[in-house]
Amino acid sequence: MFILTVLGALTAAYFLVRFLLFVKLYFLTSVDLKAKYGKVGSWAVVTGASEGIGHAIAVELSQRGFNVCVIARTKSKLDEAVAEIESNRVKGLAIPFDFSAATNDQYKALFAQLDTLDIGILVNNVGINYDYANYFDAVGNEVDDRLIKVNCEPMIRLSKYIIPRFKTKKGGAIVNLASFTATTPSPMLSTYAGTKSFARSFSDGMAYELAEFGIDVLTVKPGLVVSKMTQGTGSRPPKPSFTMVAAKPMARQTLNKLGSTVETSGHVNHAIIESIWSWLPEGTSSKIILGINKTTKSKAERKLSK
Repeated sequence: MFILTVLGALTAAYFLVRFLLFVKLYFLTSVDLKAKYGKVGSWAVVTGASEGIGHAIAVELSQRGFNVCVIARTKSKLDEAVAEIESNRVKGLAIPFDFSAATNDQYKALFAQLDTLDIGILVNNVGINYDYANYFDAVGNEVDDRLIKVNCEPMIRLSKYIIPRFKTKKGGAIVNLASFTATTPSPMLSTYAGTKSFARSFSDGMAYELAEFGIDVLTVKPGLVVSKMTQGTGSRPPKPSFTMVAAKPMARQTLNKLGSTVETSGHVNHAIIESIWSWLPEGTSSKIILGINKTTKSKAERKLSK
């Protein structure tokens, strides 16, 4: 009986500590990024910043006093982002760049442009997904190749570019976007989830490798965020809900964690979902995701057939 009482007390203490750490991280943590990283550089660089999470992070960084360089494929959207950034009385710079087709020489040209900036924060956000959930063998090889090239290569190349500069200054921050799909098997999204699992593993490794040099690395594992990526084949982005959050609060809550942890779900709603999900047996959670993705596939194909 005594042993059961002790085990019960230890279990209760464990859950209490986890709860208090959760509250501290998601409700009581807010780092002054300008004070912490502004001494390293006055510029932040955000890839995939023309829409969605990347755009929201770029604007949030400008509101926190950073000049922001936005990199994405479509110049017109980048120009709109720069106008919004500069409305916060900081500088903005747009660099059109197609990560899906970039060559070595094009990356060299990109880095030559970035050499002119005093960078304190790098956000590796650029990423793509399937048009809709589908069986692995039903998706063309060119789709898989593009997912790997866009979701993995830029993170490696840009990190390798900026890390020596950060080491010289003994500071700086890198934010890498992974996904909730990196935390659980995701049938019918296998290649996408695989690239995000790479992003998570790569980013976590970098976090501990670079800590001794004063460089912070944050892995972000968001669930569904209102964006073109979650719009699928629909004509309009979905409305925000508990499970699918708006990009602006997602960006704000994500940046609040930078410098205080190595991993975050970003938004508190997604942290709650991930915590609950982690207690489900893997077979059960995988079947749930498979069922959701089968429904998504059917709806998308019905829309496309009209």
